[in-house]
Amino acid sequence: MAKDLAEELAPRLRALSEGGYERAYRHRGALLPSSTHQLVADLLDALDISYDRSVVVPVRDHLVADFVVNKTYVFVGRAIDEARLRELAKEGIKCVVIEREAMRTDGWDHGVRVLGLGESGDLQTIFLDDPSFGFDYAHILPRTQKCSVMHGHTSSVLVELVGRPIDGMVVDFGAAKDIVRETVRGLDHKLFINERYVTARTTRSVCLSFNTVHGEFAIRAPVETTVLLPGEATVENLAREVVGRVAPRMPDNVTAVGVYVYEGLNKGSHLLARVHREGRNARKKR
Repeated sequence: MAKDLAEELAPRLRALSEGGYERAYRHRGALLPSSTHQLVADLLDALDISYDRSVVVPVRDHLVADFVVNKTYVFVGRAIDEARLRELAKEGIKCVVIEREAMRTDGWDHGVRVLGLGESGDLQTIFLDDPSFGFDYAHILPRTQKCSVMHGHTSSVLVELVGRPIDGMVVDFGAAKDIVRETVRGLDHKLFINERYVTARTTRSVCLSFNTVHGEFAIRAPVETTVLLPGEATVENLAREVVGRVAPRMPDNVTAVGVYVYEGLNKGSHLLARVHREGRNARKKR
């Protein structure tokens, strides 16, 4: 017994002495191949979802799935080509592939991909910069010395879309440009102001009152030419407004939307925001 144990430990001890080591991932006392397998198992347990591990898929080549959940075969960390997934779909076998990419686009990308039929695991970014994305707006920042007087800017927008390419394409450029143009038209020649300054409103007008470093300011403005923001009318919050209008209209393969909003020339704000489907659907209903 001691001899068998020594023979088993010897190669591992030699590897450790040479600076190498082996990671082990455990779940319910069983060893799992990777941290992604462990993550999936922990998540299913936390959600109290029943599953089986290492199940043979009923096909001719005895493909083994890492998990089976509600009659769906889950493959973790393994590349299964598109043709093979289509064959399985034709046979009525539901499959999901979960993989972790070594290459990531940026800090928003956690590297974990959950893929269905027809999806690629790679994330790519496209960008749209067009002369038609320009607009003019007015704003006022009561707490600043210079900008506490109402004034305007000529601005422009650059949009980037992060997503999984489908048939080699994240989003059709023409369709995406139409969305951005429509968003920009909705902001053109508008007054941007913090909604906290609203004192009264009707269906046609909104009354605003606030103190600035130069004294009290009161405005009565048409509703159709006023954009109320949840914060001060800074270019940073304007970037949030643009993202909030563009993101809900993007297809499901788009995982993040970024915008550069310029305030005049050579200055502005960049915001990159992950698309949350629940929030997107809620915004669509408003």
